[in-house]
Amino acid sequence: MLLKLDAAFEIVLGAALVVTSAAGALDGADFPRPVGTVVLLVAGVALVLLGVAIWAGLIGIRQLAVGNAVSAIAGIVWLAGVSGFSGAGVGVVAVAVVGLAGLAAAQAATLRA
Repeated sequence: MLLKLDAAFEIVLGAALVVTSAAGALDGADFPRPVGTVVLLVAGVALVLLGVAIWAGLIGIRQLAVGNAVSAIAGIVWLAGVSGFSGAGVGVVAVAVVGLAGLAAAQAATLRA
């Protein structure tokens, strides 16, 4: 269940990045340099592909727990340490951080059980 939830989160987040950046709703004005439309598109596609790999069972729960925790921490550090985010940019990163932290906590709990 957690694997599928994680996969769905990655796919939805990735698809949202692709659609919003392709439509011009998110772009370089929303994130610090050097993040721009191309980086957002590449990151979105990468997240969709990651979600597909997770869905297929190619990545284990331990690796996901670690990856999600590290990514959540990186997002917090990025938000706290770098200026240049718009409100929309902060929102995207904050949603990602909350989702990743929640997934990491749930996945870590299953490893201890």
